Amino acid sequence: MQHGPQWVVCFAAALCCPAFAADPAGAPPSGTADHGPWTGSAELGGVATTGNTETSSLDAKFKLNYTSGPWTDTARLGTLHVSSSGTTTANRTYGSLDSKYALAPSDFVFANLRGTHDQFSGYSYQASASLGIGRLLAHTRRVILSTEIGAGYRQSRLIGGPTGKEPILRLHGKFQYRFSRRAHFSQKLTAIAGSQNTELEVVSGLTTSITGALALKVSYTVLHNSKVSAGLKKTDTFTSINLVDHF
Repeated sequence: MQHGPQWVVCFAAALCCPAFAADPAGAPPSGTADHGPWTGSAELGGVATTGNTETSSLDAKFKLNYTSGPWTDTARLGTLHVSSSGTTTANRTYGSLDSKYALAPSDFVFANLRGTHDQFSGYSYQASASLGIGRLLAHTRRVILSTEIGAGYRQSRLIGGPTGKEPILRLHGKFQYRFSRRAHFSQKLTAIAGSQNTELEVVSGLTTSITGALALKVSYTVLHNSKVSAGLKKTDTFTSINLVDHF
């Protein structure tokens, strides 16, 4: 697990529209039981060492989808905690709710709620709500590419500072390339821009199916805030290896 400035090349892309709810990047591997409108996944990774060095880490993520007609609702929740010799070096909890309505096979509208608490970002919390539109730009057997843009409102608070409120522009996206039925690469981008701060999150991942609904995922996350408290770095990075259970 690393923290520090990193150079990253990312492009705008977004979640597939509800008309393509069976997104290969998030869909269960072949052979998984059909659960009707409900699908989801749970990820878990962790390391613990004792002796000369005492460290522990926990990376847990949960996603739940519900699809009914043109509507697709998605809830996400995650937490990351790392400590070394009794000192916490990473502590982040985040969650989001998305509701999408398909207007056409390649067009949709969305509503998004998002909240984060990151002890080492300099912010006690950042919470936003936004509305917007999206379009699926490509959907083939191997490639998915789409864009999503919207506007909304954010409330945030620097640790030890005042609460800030401001209008925002939100861009969210996704690119995916499927190597085979069992392996794919994905990259997701979320950018929330306001006059007081710009949040940027880029998550790159390589997922491969192990057996049935179980998969192994290696991911690299870049988090950036354009405004942070004095003495803090603007960019953090995290590398994780998790087991993923699709249901």
